[in-house]
Amino acid sequence: MKQKLIALAIASALSAPAFADNANVTVYGKAFLTMDSHDTGVAGTVSKMRVNTNASRFGVKGDEDLGDDLKALYQFEVEVDADGSTGAGMGKTRNSGAGLEGGFGKIVLGYWDTPFKVAHNAIELFDNTTDWTATKVIGVSEGKNFNTRQKNMVQYWTPKMGGLQASFMYTPDEAKTTTSNKSNFSMAATFKQDAIYAAAAYESRPDQTTNGTTDSAFRLVGKYDLADAWVGAMLENIKTNTSTTASVSGKNVELVGGINMGASSIAASYAKAGSTATGATAANDVNQLALKYAYKFSKRTEVFAAYASKKTNGATSVTAKTFGGGLVHAF
Repeated sequence: MKQKLIALAIASALSAPAFADNANVTVYGKAFLTMDSHDTGVAGTVSKMRVNTNASRFGVKGDEDLGDDLKALYQFEVEVDADGSTGAGMGKTRNSGAGLEGGFGKIVLGYWDTPFKVAHNAIELFDNTTDWTATKVIGVSEGKNFNTRQKNMVQYWTPKMGGLQASFMYTPDEAKTTTSNKSNFSMAATFKQDAIYAAAAYESRPDQTTNGTTDSAFRLVGKYDLADAWVGAMLENIKTNTSTTASVSGKNVELVGGINMGASSIAASYAKAGSTATGATAANDVNQLALKYAYKFSKRTEVFAAYASKKTNGATSVTAKTFGGGLVHAF
């Protein structure tokens, strides 16, 4: 115990000056705990009660003024195992990195959400993690998931020009060989002004499925605010090359909207995915309906109840159902 106290005192003494010299330090996070009843719909299984951590997180970020309209930036964020399921405590790395920001825009190196993924966030109801989220249906085709965060990446955001901004991410393949180069490129252009949000995003993944070919994804996202209500939609196409001469096209769509009633709100999302290939049967034929009721105690604290029914059509149709609720607190 004495050794632990000494170590803690030394760490505090060493870290205090660093924080004192940098006033622009923010400690932040989000607790996102849910309890639900989940039934996979698979014959021979039973529904289960679950308590999940989801995207609970802890982070620290800040910047330093370097003069001449230039700042140094940093952010380190980790996922927190708040329900003890993995015993990892602070586990997976989330958006983390360091960079520079100025009149030229912003550039960051590290580990970050792709522009393709982020383009959808404006119409997401459940923070991309639970079995209620539309991202379990859209952004996915032929087993490939484009709702991702990339490691070893460099990302650039342009300055905002009115409501318009663009972002570009490049991820080199550090395991590149003479026959394979799985570098990743993702980009998005967004427009946000008054009641309108619109985005177009594209991502390419060379040698992802078949060497010598490039898998790709393209999506359009829109949202419109109507006083106490809002509506949104997304269309996307994901191309997966199953060989050097054949490919599968995944066409996914989402319709979403909500109504605000003071501190309460209701929202619904319908997402549908389907893949087709010449001479092949349809695959990834999935549709999901999700419903949400939420009550905000404050800007930082919300409780909600939710239901989702996800039907997957294949040799046999399977319908998974999830019903429950949760608490979200941001700090």
